[in-house]
Amino acid sequence: MRILVVDDSKATLEIVRRSLEGFNYRSLSIKKTQSPVDALTIIGQWQPHILLTDWNMPDLSGLDLIKAIRKRGFTTQIGMLTTIDTEKELNLAQKAGANFVLSKPFDDEQLHEKLKPLVQCIEQDEISFDPEAPLSDGLALPNLDTLTTALQRVVGQQLKVNKIKAQAFDESKLPCIMAIFEDSETQKVRSVALLDLYAACSLVRNHPDITIGHLQRIIKTKRPSKYLMDVCHQNLSKASVAFLDHQSRKNLRLKNLNFVETSFTKLENMYKSPLNKRIDISCQIEPLAQGRMTIIGF
Repeated sequence: MRILVVDDSKATLEIVRRSLEGFNYRSLSIKKTQSPVDALTIIGQWQPHILLTDWNMPDLSGLDLIKAIRKRGFTTQIGMLTTIDTEKELNLAQKAGANFVLSKPFDDEQLHEKLKPLVQCIEQDEISFDPEAPLSDGLALPNLDTLTTALQRVVGQQLKVNKIKAQAFDESKLPCIMAIFEDSETQKVRSVALLDLYAACSLVRNHPDITIGHLQRIIKTKRPSKYLMDVCHQNLSKASVAFLDHQSRKNLRLKNLNFVETSFTKLENMYKSPLNKRIDISCQIEPLAQGRMTIIGF
């Protein structure tokens, strides 16, 4: 989740930044600027999902910034944080393209309530409602229903699984957890699953010895504990029944689970795999944010 905050007040920028970091949004990345003119350049280059802007600023008002964004065709969701609260001016902001207007001063909960529908809309937009592309023959990849059933049997019925659009490699893909599945007889690698930390946390959420505080610390530090890795390994091992070799009619087994902090060529190339050799899904158990998992067949 990429969020750009624009306000000529350094203090306000810091207050909003701290608030956003407390909401546990998936793969949150925040940029700040005091210049609305610079904001237009950042939006064009960085393409934030959400913009939060003040109204009264030098050089370019928040209202003019919104108009410029919409004129250029950017689809960024926009929230205006301002001391202006007359009905006439609120209508102007919404007519210009603001998704919401929140009057200053506000507390964290008020900001979160305004952002929640935007975040949900952004995540929902990644879900693909198109029919699943037929997978190449010979790949030990599960279809969506089989995979969902296997994961819910292990993790719990609360786990929500959806097919999503094919994920490309970017900064949000690291760190990640790589699960390698092999043929039990030949030891040949047949499939690799790439999980972000949110997906890994969802897969262990219902374990009796793992608290939500434990998972929140993992998300904040971007480092999984050994215990999370062990439980995730156990659960993926059980769910590997969904990975069926269609030639031998045997299930794959989980070979190992690795924590990946830095990029390498083979990792980036896996995200370039064609649609008929991969499955991209989201998985979530509330109150955790949605996780992302990409599974590639070989």
